Amino acid sequence: MTNTRVVNGPGFRICFDDEPDYLRAYVFDGTDSLEVSCVMWHMLGEECRAVSARRLLVLEDLLSSVDHAEIERVVDASTAAVGDVRTAFVELRDDIQGSELGETMCLERGMAVRTFSNETEARRWLIYGD
Repeated sequence: MTNTRVVNGPGFRICFDDEPDYLRAYVFDGTDSLEVSCVMWHMLGEECRAVSARRLLVLEDLLSSVDHAEIERVVDASTAAVGDVRTAFVELRDDIQGSELGETMCLERGMAVRTFSNETEARRWLIYGD
């Protein structure tokens, strides 16, 4: 049985589920922007620390996307917040290219992260690796 809780962020919500092997975070009900993404990653990092999660599955279901020119700032926020947590990021909308660019930049900073468009594949990688 999972412990489910919904947390309100500025312009979005996150539904957290404590799964047996990872923390699942469904981010929804908002429009993505630089500010939203940076706050989102900060909140994800806080929750990982609160529940001692070493693996994180993020499902992002937000309208719009961060401009590609601003992705490095989002990467800075994500690596600062969850840099030591193995992270599978699922892009549920249409910004897979931006998410993959962010993945590459995170990998260059030593973060264990991978971008997916499918939750099942993301979960498999998160738990079992490549």
